[in-house]
Amino acid sequence: MTTVSTSDVNKLRMDQLYKSYMTLGLTPHSENGLRAIPVAHFGAFEVRLIEFADRTQPERLDLWIELYRQDTQTSIDSCRCQDLDEAENLGQYLISQARELYESN
Repeated sequence: MTTVSTSDVNKLRMDQLYKSYMTLGLTPHSENGLRAIPVAHFGAFEVRLIEFADRTQPERLDLWIELYRQDTQTSIDSCRCQDLDEAENLGQYLISQARELYESN
């Protein structure tokens, strides 16, 4: 049996970030102009990538990574990202937070 460390699990899950970003571009905007796609799940806790369309500047997009609680439909934490490298670093932090919240509930 292979043992995977916590940091390896975070890294493996963040590989999904790049796939999610590509899929995000194919996802239709919601009524309020956002697109969201999950990156990781831990029970009711989800880390997701969000893109807001700027209606005044259509070429400008805001990229966020968010820790979201599905059962209460609330955002626990979110951060705006300048690029995917920043989203990866912040995402690894949010994934560890999601795992801790899941394990403590």
